[in-house]
Amino acid sequence: MKVYSLKCSKALGKEVIEEYRALQVIDSKYVFGREHLEFAFSQAEKAFQRKTNISKDLMMEVLVRASAQRQIKKALEIYGVQNSKLIYALGEELPKELLDDYGCVEAKPGIDERKYEDLVDKFEVTVEEIGAVAGAGFDERVKALKEIIKERIALLEAM
Repeated sequence: MKVYSLKCSKALGKEVIEEYRALQVIDSKYVFGREHLEFAFSQAEKAFQRKTNISKDLMMEVLVRASAQRQIKKALEIYGVQNSKLIYALGEELPKELLDDYGCVEAKPGIDERKYEDLVDKFEVTVEEIGAVAGAGFDERVKALKEIIKERIALLEAM
């Protein structure tokens, strides 16, 4: 499974999910990066192996794990494409038609202060949690946030 980060000139909506069933298309707003989704994918696979999966579909399980939510509805609210131009796509390969139809090119997303705050809010990370493992520098806080999100994903199994 590969994770693609894309910037599209035409917004994608729910129709893309119907049209490209071999892909999981995710709004990028609350995705830390490729590593976030790769970790969620590995946790989803483990859930299926252990028979502790929440969803019957592996790709939906990836969304559930990535969101650190036990409810599919909430995972879809967080990651569902709704007029999204910055997306992640999970699949074996990207269909050329998707790239052409939506004007998508590979993106190199980063974490700026706004995205950092969005992720902190969405994953309900406290200042104390960040402070316990990071210094005051932005790069240190970003690294700490990444690890906390991964921890939340892993702990979903215990909830």
